[in-house]
Amino acid sequence: MALIMKKVNLLAVTAILFTSCQTTTIVQKRNSQKNHLHLGNQYAKDGLLREAITSYKMAIQEDPQNLTARRNIGLVLVKIGNYKHAINNLELAVKKFDSDFDINFYLGEAYRGNGNYADAIFWYKKATKLKPNSDKTLKALAWSYFNTRFYSQALKISRKLYKLSPKDPEAALIISRTFIKLKRPGDAFKVLKLAKQRASAADMAFLQSIEGDILFELGKCDKAINSYKNAIKDKPLLASALLGLGRCYMKEGENTRAITFLERAARIRPRMAEIFYNLGLAYENINSKKAIRYYQTFNRLASTDPEFLSLLKEVRDKTITLKNQTNLK
Repeated sequence: MALIMKKVNLLAVTAILFTSCQTTTIVQKRNSQKNHLHLGNQYAKDGLLREAITSYKMAIQEDPQNLTARRNIGLVLVKIGNYKHAINNLELAVKKFDSDFDINFYLGEAYRGNGNYADAIFWYKKATKLKPNSDKTLKALAWSYFNTRFYSQALKISRKLYKLSPKDPEAALIISRTFIKLKRPGDAFKVLKLAKQRASAADMAFLQSIEGDILFELGKCDKAINSYKNAIKDKPLLASALLGLGRCYMKEGENTRAITFLERAARIRPRMAEIFYNLGLAYENINSKKAIRYYQTFNRLASTDPEFLSLLKEVRDKTITLKNQTNLK
């Protein structure tokens, strides 16, 4: 009997020790996760984003359900441009942090960076419900509507932004570009004129480029050229101004001169379809093979963009004609 009691007591002590060890291990793991998370937050605060990601990853490895670590790593991944992995982490974390402004805004940023404007708009709209007057969210939402050709919505959001921040040149920039797309250059010019009076020297080049676009729409190419040239004096790599100069010189019949600016713009913005359309046009009577190549690039870039539907048919017909003329297959 005594022997049995000793065995029972031994088992009880063993169980207590085992439970104690388990508790200690759990506490250690929790402390370790907290340390990794705290360290990651400090790194992120100091701008050491790679180090922050490493610390957050260690916290997630110890507990894949650590949604705080997933939230924080997602925000940092957006900042370094790793949008796919940012989305994976933020989509998990948003289940817990649904009312967190940052996670909603950065999900919008991640989807926009990944080229998915529909989902970006969804998350930006959620973010604006949490902070209705957030400048950065209104800008991002307005540009997303602009890039998806919802110009009426882009105008509505940018007007709200402009009302909140009348001295912000980006607000004027969005409104002006939207008015140009809506074929309202006169309204665009009014906004731009006021914006130029308020703008700093650093912002002037962008506004001068838009001024060139407005003047081009009004058929005043000589004045547009001056605006574009003033823009690239300050910002030689401003693709919109280079494209504008190319279009103006083509309109004046100076295709060789236009090509110089258009090819420079293509190197800076290799995914801007309109540049390649104009390069195709400029090369048609100079070098058919190059014209075909640029038209093919335009077709590839513009194939899913509804704004270019009519141009796509035009370019296909031109490409067939050029191939027949040069005996290309």
